[in-house]
Amino acid sequence: MQTILKISEAAAIALHAADYMAGRGELCQAQDIARALDVSYNHLSKVLQSLTRAGLVKPVRGPRGGFTLSPSGLKASVRDLITAIDGPVKLHACLMGHKVCRHRDCIFGKFLQETNRRFDKVLGSRISEFSKRA
Repeated sequence: MQTILKISEAAAIALHAADYMAGRGELCQAQDIARALDVSYNHLSKVLQSLTRAGLVKPVRGPRGGFTLSPSGLKASVRDLITAIDGPVKLHACLMGHKVCRHRDCIFGKFLQETNRRFDKVLGSRISEFSKRA
């Protein structure tokens, strides 16, 4: 069976790293991000490379180098970050994997519709909004 929400660990790291960088508003070193997120430095490095290729993160080389969100990254939505890592986000309306639920009275029907609606709203949110939360 399919899960309701499919986000890879790499995409979750991307979201948290972007939130971390947006909250700092300054150059962040990968080691510091990895330590703060309690993730593998190597895995984070690969995620940051993907975000850099997507134009969402700006790397700065040198001994005092690091990473910061690019102007596009600051405007990026949660959907943009997930897409940069996992490809396009697909919402599932059926736990059985069917495009359209075949059961009229599915006990999960309304739940999945509401969950997808709420998740779509989160996907449209900007990373910069999350870093301003209390």
